[in-house]
Amino acid sequence: MLIRLLSLFLLGLCLSAPARAENYDFYLHNRSNGWVINGFYTYEDGRWSRNWLDRRIRPGSSEAMFWNSQGGSCTVPFRVSWVDWGTQDFTMNWCTNNPSNIYMRDQGFTWD
Repeated sequence: MLIRLLSLFLLGLCLSAPARAENYDFYLHNRSNGWVINGFYTYEDGRWSRNWLDRRIRPGSSEAMFWNSQGGSCTVPFRVSWVDWGTQDFTMNWCTNNPSNIYMRDQGFTWD
């Protein structure tokens, strides 16, 4: 009987938990044809974050990105800056897409 009650209790906890991404960490991949990424920023609480990168990402290279949070809005704009080119702004729903990888292209990005 105790096992049955414990099972029902655990089932109730699982069903009542809100749906959200388990982890916002991802790898940022540079899949451009010669452009070097030198900045990655997120827009939260009315301002752009500090640069997440401490090194440049050359074409064909990747960098592990650690969000350090699972809270906040799911739809968060992000900005990528490129050496000798400027910046590009994008928006992604991080909860729905829950990317493990973001691939920056010459135009736009993809994820999986």
